[in-house]
Amino acid sequence: MAHSKVLVTGGGGLLGHHVVDALLPDHAVEVLDLRKPTQNVIHRPVDIRDLDAVRSAVRGHDRVIHLAGIDDGTEVPDQRYVEVNVQGSWNLLHACEEAGVAKVVVASSSAAFGLNPRNPPDYLPIDEAHALRPTRTYDLTKMLIEHTAESFARRGRIGSIVCLRPTLIVRPEKAPEILAELATMTPAEGNPGITVDAPRYGDLPAHRCYVTSRDAAAAFRAALLADTAPFAAYVIAARDTLGRVDALPWIDRVHDRRPMVRDPAWFADNAHASPLDSRAAERDLGWVARDDWSTVVQSAIDTRKIPQ
Repeated sequence: MAHSKVLVTGGGGLLGHHVVDALLPDHAVEVLDLRKPTQNVIHRPVDIRDLDAVRSAVRGHDRVIHLAGIDDGTEVPDQRYVEVNVQGSWNLLHACEEAGVAKVVVASSSAAFGLNPRNPPDYLPIDEAHALRPTRTYDLTKMLIEHTAESFARRGRIGSIVCLRPTLIVRPEKAPEILAELATMTPAEGNPGITVDAPRYGDLPAHRCYVTSRDAAAAFRAALLADTAPFAAYVIAARDTLGRVDALPWIDRVHDRRPMVRDPAWFADNAHASPLDSRAAERDLGWVARDDWSTVVQSAIDTRKIPQ
């Protein structure tokens, strides 16, 4: 029997597809998305900017997962990022408040930290308490989404709101492209030692963190089911680095200095440990990243028949 009726905004998207799959075994799922989902579920082709249509779609749902938005790297004017990501999130939360939704899980991003070679972290590993210092418009929208969600949570008319901050999401079909990017680098930079005949992925995150789509989807499911505070935000990342690069030497090269290491054991126990710390999500949501970099490499081998 289904636990509850769940609306997934953006459920026809790249991550949304995996989130819907994670929920379908025991939830009645509906999708709000201009794109049609691949699964046989009720589809509401609604623009997240249309408040009245969003209200209609939300009505009657116990729980909502909000993924709808413009992805990082999409070639659109900055203004559209704000219109869709920020205004769209306000519309969704306003509709959930009116409908008395019990739980909303919102897609934020580790991009809200604003980390880049000119903006190093204050300390390692990076947890939820780290300051958000976005400079790019996409990163700014994610910070504003979190502030909006926290504001709605203070009003107390939505049971609880959880913002998840996944880092770079590695989907199986994109793994060969990421390996092709890594193959152009030196072993110290994370070359996995595999020659890949695939297009290059593009810029990889400066802090070299990732999470697989399967693990990211599991995090949204876990947040939906967990008993959480009225508002909370959680970092979502694999336990190791993208390309299994040694984390601290990599940070040294990118930023020309090493931030304060507040938990030396985190890296002493595993030189490839992620600079992003997901232990709060493990503790509060019962979520654990099950995939590591070897899983990603194997998926690329299986997908593209790459010789080992």
